[in-house]
Amino acid sequence: MSGPSVTTLTKPHNRNPTGRNQYKDCPPKNDNQVTELLYDYQRREIFDKKKISQLLYDEHGIKLSESSVARRRRALGLYASGVTTRQLPETVKRQLVLTQMSKDPEKKLGPRMIKQLIARDTGIHLTRDYIRAEMMRQDPEGFASRDTSVKKMNVLEISNGESMIHTMAVLPTR
Repeated sequence: MSGPSVTTLTKPHNRNPTGRNQYKDCPPKNDNQVTELLYDYQRREIFDKKKISQLLYDEHGIKLSESSVARRRRALGLYASGVTTRQLPETVKRQLVLTQMSKDPEKKLGPRMIKQLIARDTGIHLTRDYIRAEMMRQDPEGFASRDTSVKKMNVLEISNGESMIHTMAVLPTR
């Protein structure tokens, strides 16, 4: 055998051992700052990958493409309300709604506010439709007692300059 041996012809397989490539501005996958920011956007109910990518660049100077944002959110298990509502067991979802309803004894909070409180307290996002249906199932009287058509009541106060003579509630005209 007059040719070079097999061991001298082999080259290292990894031609880029440090991981440096054309995406030099993109943070590595295990960057804790990006992870914390993605969790923060989840708590603030920002789910759109385009908006998150733009916010990362505008607020923190982190250049991360929309597809990379989606990939990292998926790896962290961060989903919007539809996926979360489908994946959670029924008992967990019901308990989240009931817990927030029990914190409101006057039954003044509607589905949107309950949704925001659940997201703020637990970081779990449920759909407003599911929350509304569960509220109607658990407490139909309390849900019906809220009049959603009247947003604000105007108060008409009549005084003689020194003391209040009469106070009257005036419903807004439509």
